[in-house]
Amino acid sequence: MDPVDIKLFTTAMRRAATPVSVVTTAGPGGRFGVTVSSICTASADPPQVLVCVHLGGPTSAALRLNKCFAVNILDRKHRHVADSFAGRIERWREDRFACDTWTQISTGAPVLLDGLLVLDCVLTQELVVSTHAVFVGTVVGLQSREGAPLLYSDQSYRTLENHGQIPSEDIQL
Repeated sequence: MDPVDIKLFTTAMRRAATPVSVVTTAGPGGRFGVTVSSICTASADPPQVLVCVHLGGPTSAALRLNKCFAVNILDRKHRHVADSFAGRIERWREDRFACDTWTQISTGAPVLLDGLLVLDCVLTQELVVSTHAVFVGTVVGLQSREGAPLLYSDQSYRTLENHGQIPSEDIQL
């Protein structure tokens, strides 16, 4: 079978809501980061996540050389961080890390000091899929805070309106 039309696919996928994250790395390959919306849990045992990073930028090559990365899942107050690492803020294009305060946990990859959720990872696998590299990392450090995630849907930033759960009696199956 032939794949669906690319425009139809991308238009449909815009409706999905995804957490906004900045994937960072540091080491012999340099210190880089990029805003991504493709991250997920790969395994709970051992704790692993996967991230998709475009092959056209410097982050994927650096991540491969550094053999580590951090996933910084952004709080709703971190839109400026997302925009900085997406290259949208001119004053931070030369040093995107200047947009906020960064630290380290285990691997040396930069982690956002007050990030909503930070996963510090050692690179364990890589798969190239068309225009992106899918990196799988074993989580060797983390920090987590209360807050509301910054989401991306329909080409706009979004937040959760209700921070609580939907009561199970309200769910129609």
